[in-house]
Amino acid sequence: MVSIKDVARLAGTSFKTVSRVINDDPAVREETRGKVLKAIGELGYRPNSAARTMRSQRSGVIGFISDRVTTQPHAGDILRGAQQVADAHDKVLMVVNIDRDAGFCHRQRALDMLLERRVEGLLYACDYHREVELPREMGMVPSVLANGFAPGGKVPTFLPDEQRAAREATRLLLDQGHRRIAYLGLNPRLAAAALRLAGYRQVLEEAGIGVDEALIQPALVGAPDGDERSTVEGAIDALLASSPRPTAILCGQDSTAMQLYLALACRGLCVGRDLAVASFDDQRPISTFLTPGLTTMRLPHLEMGQQAMHCLLAGPQEPGIVRLPFVRVERQSHRVAGMPSHPSLSESAVTDGL
Repeated sequence: MVSIKDVARLAGTSFKTVSRVINDDPAVREETRGKVLKAIGELGYRPNSAARTMRSQRSGVIGFISDRVTTQPHAGDILRGAQQVADAHDKVLMVVNIDRDAGFCHRQRALDMLLERRVEGLLYACDYHREVELPREMGMVPSVLANGFAPGGKVPTFLPDEQRAAREATRLLLDQGHRRIAYLGLNPRLAAAALRLAGYRQVLEEAGIGVDEALIQPALVGAPDGDERSTVEGAIDALLASSPRPTAILCGQDSTAMQLYLALACRGLCVGRDLAVASFDDQRPISTFLTPGLTTMRLPHLEMGQQAMHCLLAGPQEPGIVRLPFVRVERQSHRVAGMPSHPSLSESAVTDGL
């Protein structure tokens, strides 16, 4: 193994000078620095991270506790956002994936491993917006929570702004001229379900239209992590039987919208011709593979990861909740030929696939 003394011998300097170059001491002459860096490159020297940690009392490592985030394709953007910020600050992100089904011992081993490596902070991220019981060890180092909330709000928390997203999606359909807007909701056991429904109700009431309870139908029932099952088929039949029937449907999530497309096709109806559809999450490839392309509210997973990591690296912060806005992604599904539109200013929007 190449040592710092080997580098010093090749560069013709003392090992203390090599150490100063490695630690980016500005007092080192550029000529000397060049010789040392050349020697490091030729020998393939790698500094001893354990020794550097002992000297500086800082490991440069951030622990990322993935509560199924790494096993979910769309939630993985939380990790990507955190990694971007960690890289920009020359920090190493150590990721451990825990599984609720594996029990307490599995999570405890993961935490012990991170703390044994003297992580400078912990970022706990959930696969979907839900309540989580934080391990007590998170009180031992600076910690933040993303895409989940804990009783008592003990750490800075970053959540998607579900209610605001539902307001904007409903307003978009109103702006397209729709007044009979149905809602196929999330599983009522999910934290986001009540918030998205509240946003939908709020906009219709503010518009003076009022809420027709017959137009609100559940699309999923049962335990989200267990026997969850779809009720889309029955919901569609109920909506189509209402009088007058809806001209637009807001879906609680993209997978429900996909089922809706298929159910309507089986009944001889077509999205974009007979009904407008909008949704939430922007789950790829669902949102882009559907025809017409699905207009949806993109979850701010990337932004949650970025802001949570920025918060962690900024030093001690007061506990509190930061709600991040979704991004509206307009494709074609929210438009129906012949509907008189009423455009208004939007809160945030991008166009995709137009």
